[in-house]
Amino acid sequence: MLAALAAVASAVLIAPPANAAVPAAVAAATRYEGEGDDLVRIRATAKPGIVKITHDGEGHFAVWALTPAGKENDLLANKVGPHKGTAAFNTSTTNKTAAFSIKADGAWTLEVLPLTKARAWSITTRGTGDDVIRLSSTSRGLHRLKIRHSGEGHFAVWTLDANGRIHRLIANKVGTYSGNVLLPPGTRYATIKADGAWSIVRN
Repeated sequence: MLAALAAVASAVLIAPPANAAVPAAVAAATRYEGEGDDLVRIRATAKPGIVKITHDGEGHFAVWALTPAGKENDLLANKVGPHKGTAAFNTSTTNKTAAFSIKADGAWTLEVLPLTKARAWSITTRGTGDDVIRLSSTSRGLHRLKIRHSGEGHFAVWTLDANGRIHRLIANKVGTYSGNVLLPPGTRYATIKADGAWSIVRN
């Protein structure tokens, strides 16, 4: 009897509390920084997410999302010189992302976040460079988007559905752009690829 009680007491003392904190070595970091070329590993995930990216170098800068097998999955940044923008990953494939490959000649930062943390998509939304924006609810019915871009490079706007998967390409132009397009029903997010100032007005 005493032996049985001792065993129970030992088990109680050894077992961690139900609300014990996860050890720091196990918890996944969300912000990374470095300088020059690097490889950042994350816990492999197939869920869509966003990465806020900065670079202060003068040369070519690129960030690729990589699969667990080391294959390039999504090109998140591709710029010569300084860069500041937000890009989405895991939006067009069921492949998992397990790392980010960085090619840089200067200091850089990556902040990995859930897609739900994308910037709010208001009636009039403005920005410069790459971005990801989020509606408060999935779009329905007939709505128009008035889109403008003043850059010189490639400009593209993709809409994403409520699951964060690519829905439709609604703008695709090199250089300045001005147009009125349909907001596709079923849209919840949009990704913008740009090298200049842009605006999107919903009406």
